[in-house]
Amino acid sequence: MLGESEMIKFGIIGMGLRGRMFADTIAQNPYAEVAAICDLNQTNLNENKENYGIKGYIDFEKMISETKLDGIIVTTPDYLHKSPVIKAAEKGIHIMVEKPFTTNINDALEMHQAIKTSKVKCLVAFENRWTSPFVEAKNAINNGDLGDIITMNSRLNDTIAVPTKMLKWSKDSSPGWFLLPHTVDMACWLSDKKPIKVFGVGTKRVLVAKGINTFDSIQAVVTFDDHTNASFTTSWVLPESMPQTVDYKYEIIGENGALYVDTHDQMVHKASNKYQHVPTIGTPINGKLRAAPSYMLDAFIDNIRLNTEPIAGSEEALLNTKVVAAIHQSIETGEPVYI
Repeated sequence: MLGESEMIKFGIIGMGLRGRMFADTIAQNPYAEVAAICDLNQTNLNENKENYGIKGYIDFEKMISETKLDGIIVTTPDYLHKSPVIKAAEKGIHIMVEKPFTTNINDALEMHQAIKTSKVKCLVAFENRWTSPFVEAKNAINNGDLGDIITMNSRLNDTIAVPTKMLKWSKDSSPGWFLLPHTVDMACWLSDKKPIKVFGVGTKRVLVAKGINTFDSIQAVVTFDDHTNASFTTSWVLPESMPQTVDYKYEIIGENGALYVDTHDQMVHKASNKYQHVPTIGTPINGKLRAAPSYMLDAFIDNIRLNTEPIAGSEEALLNTKVVAAIHQSIETGEPVYI
C-alpha cells in the first residue's frame, strides 16, 4: 500500500510515440513519476534516457527485476503484450496495456488469468472512453434520451501512412487488430450489450501491392445478446492528404432518438495562404496535455492511489479480443462465428 506522500513509480515498455506521450503525461501528474523505460532499439533508448533523465533497459524483465515499480505501461506492438503483462502481474505490478489486449485468444486467457490471480489493477487502453464526444454520447444514453439502442454503425479509418510509415510491424497486424478494438469496445460500453455472433469480410489489394501482406479494409456485422446488430467498417489506406490521420465516425440509433459522433471534424477550419483543418481535440491548454490518452492515464494513476477499479479491465479486454479474433476467423471461413 502506498503512503500518502509516496510517488507512484512507473516503468514504460516501448518508447515510441505513445510511450513518450505517456511519459510526458506522467511528468505533469503530481502523484506519479517515471522510474525506468525500456526499448529494444538502443539508439531510441539512449535518446529517451537522456531526454527524461532516467534509467533505461533493453530487457523489460531486467527493468522489472532491478527497479522498484508500482505500475508499468506496455506500448509494444499488438502481438507482443503477453510476456510483459504476465511478468508484471506475477511481480504484483499494476498494468496499463495498449489495445488490443493481444491478438491471440489463448494469450488473452493467460493474461486475464494472471491478472485475476495476482489481483493487480489492469487498464486496457480503450481511450475513447475518455474522449469528450463519446463521454457525452454515453451520458445521453444513460439518461434515456435514446431509449433502447436498436443499431450502431461505425467507421474508423487511418491514412496509409500508418501501415506504411508509422508501424514497422503492420504486416503482423491488420486494420482489424489496430482499429476495430476501439469501435467494438465503444459498442459494448455505450450499449451495455454482449456480442454473441459476428460476420466479417475483408479486402487485400493496396498494401499487398506494396509488399505488406495484410488487409486494406474490413467490414463486420456484430449481433448482440438482445438480437440487435451493429456494423463496423475500418481501413487504413486513406490518402495522406486527409486533414487528420484518423477519421472516426459513429452512429447510434435508438427507439426514441439518435446520436451522430464525428471526431474528425472537431476542429478549426483555417484559411490563410492555404486551406487547413486544424484539429482541436486534445489541444494542450496552459501547457497541459488534454488528449484522451492523457486523461486515461491520469484515471489509472487515480485507480492506483485511491484503490479503485479501472473502467476497462482485462474482462472487457478478453471479450474484445474474442470478438476481433472471431471477425478475422469469419473473413477466412466466409461463415458467421459465434463468440
